[in-house]
Amino acid sequence: MKCRRAYSFALWLGLPAMLIFSQAASASLLAPGTLLPPDIFPACVGCGLLASLNSGPITVSNGQGITLTFDVVSAVYSDPSNPFGAGDLDFVYQVTNVSGNDFIGRVTAGVFSGFMTDVGFTATGSALPGGLFVDGTQAPQLVSRSSAILNNGATVGFNYEALAPSTFAPGTTSTALIIETDAKNFKAGNVNVIDDIVGSTPAFEPAAAVPEPTLLPFLCVGLLALGTIRIRRSRA
Repeated sequence: MKCRRAYSFALWLGLPAMLIFSQAASASLLAPGTLLPPDIFPACVGCGLLASLNSGPITVSNGQGITLTFDVVSAVYSDPSNPFGAGDLDFVYQVTNVSGNDFIGRVTAGVFSGFMTDVGFTATGSALPGGLFVDGTQAPQLVSRSSAILNNGATVGFNYEALAPSTFAPGTTSTALIIETDAKNFKAGNVNVIDDIVGSTPAFEPAAAVPEPTLLPFLCVGLLALGTIRIRRSRA
């Protein structure tokens, strides 16, 4: 009896630790309203490049002597090892603080409402297919996703001054920032660079699946037929 009680007591003590470990293992599976350490991704072996865009250099100023010139490279990949499903889409962004006198504190991307996300970075950007990215040095300290109440989890953020002052100085480049999603389509989106100044540039974001056009006529005919049968039965 004493042995059973000791075992039961140990199990109850171990349960919280198991839960903490379980949460840490999936720390960057970002649901709306979360702020967590970033995932660290390996090179995306077998990924297929679907689209890319190089925006910049872009210069912004706050009118009070603070200026920032930045560049953003963005791409969409079909990822055979995506955790949400083989072939689902990864969205990758890389920001360079080209010049000026402002450190970058945060990078955000949107819109991700209605999609699951796993968020992090890879330090080996040069290994990503297409030769678009480099091995940047500025890794995010934490990653975040806006709350469901605020905007339905639309905004994913990479935070560079959440735990310590930002080192994302002029002349430095971010690691390749990755958002793995359960999306199967994409469209035009945007990336924002934030500190004392806010700058925005076109990029990519997930898009909802669209029914095949060839299926729509059959669907309409089927609904019409069901409606006709229901009317005839009600008259009978």
